[in-house]
Amino acid sequence: MPSPKPARPRRSRGAKPQTDRRVKHDWLAIRREYIRGDDTVTLASLAARPGAPSERQIERRSSAEDWPELRLQMRREVDGRLRAADLDVKTEVRQRQLKVGTALVTLGVRGLAHQKPEDMDMLDVSRAIKIGAELERKALGMEEINVNFGRIRTPEDLDSLDEATLWRVAGMLPPEEVEDDDL
Repeated sequence: MPSPKPARPRRSRGAKPQTDRRVKHDWLAIRREYIRGDDTVTLASLAARPGAPSERQIERRSSAEDWPELRLQMRREVDGRLRAADLDVKTEVRQRQLKVGTALVTLGVRGLAHQKPEDMDMLDVSRAIKIGAELERKALGMEEINVNFGRIRTPEDLDSLDEATLWRVAGMLPPEEVEDDDL
């Protein structure tokens, strides 16, 4: 009986080393930059950077992960936070104005109540009350309209006023009296 042939060691024919030659990209960083970026940060601008993936690769990834929607959500969130911060600042200013205005009115009224009329500087007292009342009204959103009625002499003068001012003026005027004969 013939002896069996010894097994030959297997050789790989032209096999390449087991190293992965694909370039690894930091997709989280690319995605974050797109989502947080302004309108100048586009998929094309990201692909144009040295060592970046191709525009087609970025488009596929962006589409699969819905980057445009994520960008829109980010912008809405930032806008909401900015509006809330702006509202907080305005609220603080209004509260401060209200306190200062109330203090000035109180100071003016106390000045009138506790001083002898001959010792009072009526101009200072009236200024404190006027300025305080204006601050209080502004803080409460009750700004007054300042229209110089002395300039309005003819109906044509009313044409120079904007519509909002005309409506406010109309609300300030007393209703017209109706003659008994007109009924």
